[in-house]
Amino acid sequence: MAKAKAKPDTTEKKRSPLEDFVYHQGKALEETGRAFVSLLPKDFRSHAANAIDESKTSFEILANGVLDSFECGLDKLRGKPADEGKVKVEVE
Repeated sequence: MAKAKAKPDTTEKKRSPLEDFVYHQGKALEETGRAFVSLLPKDFRSHAANAIDESKTSFEILANGVLDSFECGLDKLRGKPADEGKVKVEVE
């Protein structure tokens, strides 16, 4: 008994030839990336992933520090005390 040919999914929106081209180029790029990743040893991939995570964390900390400094500067320009909510206590 011969297998029936699979019918294309008619619920999918019809794409233009350019959109199809871009879609398939994206899929080709994904597969190429997977091929290169499969060539790398597992330890290398795990250490590289850890290095990327640490790099992201360091840039987040740097960005937060810059934002905090910027906000303190804006508060000074607006006339708000930077230590709002803190009470100074004299020590004998």
